[in-house]
Amino acid sequence: MGNRRRKWMKWRRTRGNQSKLRMHKVERGARPHPGWGAPSAMRWLHPSGLADVIVMNVKQLEGMDPAKQAVRIGHGVGNLARMTIQRKAEERKLMVLNPKKVELRKKAQVKGEGAVKAEAKLAPHKGAEKK
Repeated sequence: MGNRRRKWMKWRRTRGNQSKLRMHKVERGARPHPGWGAPSAMRWLHPSGLADVIVMNVKQLEGMDPAKQAVRIGHGVGNLARMTIQRKAEERKLMVLNPKKVELRKKAQVKGEGAVKAEAKLAPHKGAEKK
């Protein structure tokens, strides 16, 4: 149904005379109950009390307040950029919510070129060797 489904996502009160949902039958599922939400000041915050800020590059770290904001590195960021973002965040005393251990290893020299290329490599996962 695509985007047309959103039209019906809003809660509509059950008014049917024989509606099992209105009669609180367990097999029809739970109904929304008001009053169990978080206070509006705490809503959408990380459990640490800091606001999530998604960061895609180092420039976006500028102007962030370590007392109020925490860094979440974007999903499309590569390993080299992730390393620099994590390093800069540590320098600025910003909390990184999704840190990864990234090691830098050197590739073998390519014939004909004198330069050594560097490549970011994720540290091996503990459970990976069991599979």
